[in-house]
Amino acid sequence: MIVLPSLKDYTKKRPRRPQYEEPSLVPDFLAYPEYWKEIKKILFALSARSPLVGDILKRINTIAGFFGSRLHPVTLEPHYYHIGVEVDARAKQQVKPILNGILEYSGYGVLNGYYVLLSHPQIQTEDGYILHTMYCHLKKPLVKFNSYQKMLREISLGSYPLIDIDTDTVLGLVGSSGDTIGDKPKLYLQCDFRKYGETSIAVDPMNFYSPDIHTNESKYLEL
Repeated sequence: MIVLPSLKDYTKKRPRRPQYEEPSLVPDFLAYPEYWKEIKKILFALSARSPLVGDILKRINTIAGFFGSRLHPVTLEPHYYHIGVEVDARAKQQVKPILNGILEYSGYGVLNGYYVLLSHPQIQTEDGYILHTMYCHLKKPLVKFNSYQKMLREISLGSYPLIDIDTDTVLGLVGSSGDTIGDKPKLYLQCDFRKYGETSIAVDPMNFYSPDIHTNESKYLEL
């Protein structure tokens, strides 16, 4: 198990959060730059795989695809705080987990389209937050709970059964479901630390793939 230092005291509320999205905390890079540099080193050392074949960094739109402030490519809202990365891809490419995990949900949402949510209990913080990853805009999920398993999860408040997912599992195929530009195929990857009853803490997925800091070219744009 990898245990990270506590994160909550080094975060801030997500700026300019849309009303239709759940509240979340994000790293306070300005107040605690050295702290978050150390967290980045820990996550980078985990050697996570790319969710798609090839280098994920080469597939991200530098204008608005990175974590952090950007001009929203659909609504054109300035300074929208993006809490994941958007990866350009070909339709029907296989999407795989970046780390071994446990299936928490697969289904459909208006914004995310078809998506899969995994937990990674082998990566926790000292104060009990667990890493989760979410894979969105799929053509459809290829992993799911059957009816009996759904019933058991409702009875057990989502704690049983545990379905292990390894990095060779195909979670789904790249699609354009949900809120995307012109039905262009892409994968949205979100990484956050979650704890029951607490606001989640979103972290930059690029922490796993690059020692450098990446920001959106549109972060200061106004229309």
